[in-house]
Amino acid sequence: MSETKTVVHDWRDIFRAFKMAFDPKKVFLGYIGLLASLVWCVVAVAFFSALKLVSANPYAFIKLALSSAREGIPLAVKNFLLAIMPLDFGEFIVLGVLVFGLLVIWSLVAGAITRIASLDYARDESVSLMDALKFARKKFWSYFWSPLVPVIGVLFFALCNVIGGMIGRIPVLGDIAVAVGFPLAMLSGLLMVFIGGIGALGLCFMFPTISAEGSDAFDAMSRAYSYVLSRPKQFIWYCIVNTLYGLICLIIIAFVAWLMMRLSFCTVGLGMGQKFQAVQSFILQKCDIACLGFCTTPSAEAKTAAVSLDRWSLKFLAGMLILYVGLIKLAVWTFVTTYLLSAKTIIYFLLRKEIDSTDVTDVYLEEKIEEKKELSAKETGRLSSTKEGVKEGRPSTGEESGSKTGEGV
Repeated sequence: MSETKTVVHDWRDIFRAFKMAFDPKKVFLGYIGLLASLVWCVVAVAFFSALKLVSANPYAFIKLALSSAREGIPLAVKNFLLAIMPLDFGEFIVLGVLVFGLLVIWSLVAGAITRIASLDYARDESVSLMDALKFARKKFWSYFWSPLVPVIGVLFFALCNVIGGMIGRIPVLGDIAVAVGFPLAMLSGLLMVFIGGIGALGLCFMFPTISAEGSDAFDAMSRAYSYVLSRPKQFIWYCIVNTLYGLICLIIIAFVAWLMMRLSFCTVGLGMGQKFQAVQSFILQKCDIACLGFCTTPSAEAKTAAVSLDRWSLKFLAGMLILYVGLIKLAVWTFVTTYLLSAKTIIYFLLRKEIDSTDVTDVYLEEKIEEKKELSAKETGRLSSTKEGVKEGRPSTGEESGSKTGEGV
């Protein structure tokens, strides 16, 4: 076992999340998770659009991934607000299927990433990719249900209010019942705000809890609520440091990606000449890709000008360029994912140390527990065999060895 890494055990440890985010295992898991999520959303929406359950463009997810953060984040917020508006039956089914698939993907991916981050930060131990995935698979249902527990709580109290409203349909008595019991509806609304709001703030601690403690979804939920409510000042301070430092790191990573694309497009364009410029104009006409080698907003003339490529090879080049830019952008979002999961794992350990007075190096180690179980099983089997031998009248092991020694002499 390697020596425990020297850490300061305060907010300055959050700065280590930048280095932890570049762990090759985390980067691989985050990239696969984002790619699988994108493919899942496109395929699911395309399937349900073909069944006429929804009228949505499945390629909107790809456009969202290709757009800039300035344009993509407001669009994502707008789509989320539209998603939580009253839905018809078909849209509700599609939303449920999408959420189910995303939970399945990230229960494995985020669980494995936080497991790697927990052992890295707490004990300076490197766990293999397969061991991390194996741990996430064993704790899959804990990871899966932990984000849903606050949602279920909100839906429960919302259902209580809906049932109360149905009682109000009864003539006269229903009106009186709603009038008298409406304070209970307001109390239910307060509980929905509390459960949903605190649950959203503490959601970031649920996966690190399971990865560090080896516990279940209920323990993850209780710790998430407890840590947010017990140390609100520390929680807010850690979140501020995490956010500001993360934004600075994201700007650096995004600038590197932009500079790489700009240099590659400019140098190849110098060599290829007018054909490459025609390909770029064709791409800008078909889809709006941010940072396509220039990071400037294309003019209205460039968008409206009709550009056609007369050869299939040029169209193939345009499609591959879109793919390459999309993969680079996905890599930038992968850093965001691995950084957030690593930073939230560090914050969880810091809050656990302050609230529960638990040493930072205290992490659930499944291997040692399994070894203890095997040793105890062997001891139990050995004692049971000895007892059976005594009951049957057979001599003990010591007597047998003594008699055999005497005979040999």
